[in-house]
Amino acid sequence: MDARDKQDPPQVPGAQQADSEATVTFTLSAQAAGALEAYLRSGAARGLAFEPALRQALGSAGGLASARARRNPLSARTLRKVHEFVEANLGRDIRVADIAAAAFLSPCHLGHGYREATGESLWQYVLRRRAEYARSLIDSQPQCTLAEVAAQCGFESYGQFIAAFRKTHGLVPGDYRRLRAAMQEST
Repeated sequence: MDARDKQDPPQVPGAQQADSEATVTFTLSAQAAGALEAYLRSGAARGLAFEPALRQALGSAGGLASARARRNPLSARTLRKVHEFVEANLGRDIRVADIAAAAFLSPCHLGHGYREATGESLWQYVLRRRAEYARSLIDSQPQCTLAEVAAQCGFESYGQFIAAFRKTHGLVPGDYRRLRAAMQEST
C-alpha cells in the first residue's frame, strides 16, 4: 500500500435536493472524477438539469476548474518573441504554426496561452497589427492603391483587408484615405 492509497478521496459537494436547501457531500475517486470530466467534455450532459451542479462539484474536487487554473498563460519573454516574429513578417504569409515554431511551442498551446495572456486570439492580433501597418502605409505612401497596401501588409484578400481595417479603425480604408486627405487640405 503506497501513500496514494492512504489519502482520502476529495470531498465533493453534490447537487442540492429539490425540496430542501441541504447539500449532499460524497466522496469521489480520482478515476470517477476523470470519467465525469470526460463525460462533460463530450457534450453529452449539455442542457441537462444536473450539468451545472456536476461542473461545480468537479471544480470543488480539483477537476475542471483547477485544471484551467494550472494552465499558465505565456511568459512575457514568449509574448515578446511572438510579437517580434509577427512584426518582422507582417507583409508575408504567416501561419500560426510558423509563429509557434518561432516561440518553441505547439500551435495549440500558443493559441490557448496567447488568448489567456492577452484576451485576444493570436490571429486577431495578427490582423490588427496588419491593419495598423496598413494605416501607416496609407499615411506615408498616398500614391499606393489600396490593393497594393493590402498586398504589402500580407492580407490574403482585399475583403480581409477591408474587414480587418474596419474592425481596427472603425471605417473602411477608402473612407480613411478620403478623411485624411480632407484633413490635410484644411490645414
